[in-house]
Amino acid sequence: MNAVLLALVAVTPIAIGATAAAFAMRYISVSAIEGMTRQPDIAPQLFTAMLIGMALVEALCIYTLVVTLVIAGRI
Repeated sequence: MNAVLLALVAVTPIAIGATAAAFAMRYISVSAIEGMTRQPDIAPQLFTAMLIGMALVEALCIYTLVVTLVIAGRI
């Protein structure tokens, strides 16, 4: 029973972090696509900003994975 609780403690951060990253990426892409459809002239700049924003969110997810692995290593 104790091992199961420790496993849940190790898995919970990555589950929350991945879910938050997915919602953030969805918001970024929807906003960028709406902006591109409203102003097609600045679509390349919006696309670049969207990619940078998604890369930062993905970095957050990777940091969460590293923290989760550190927690799992201590179990």
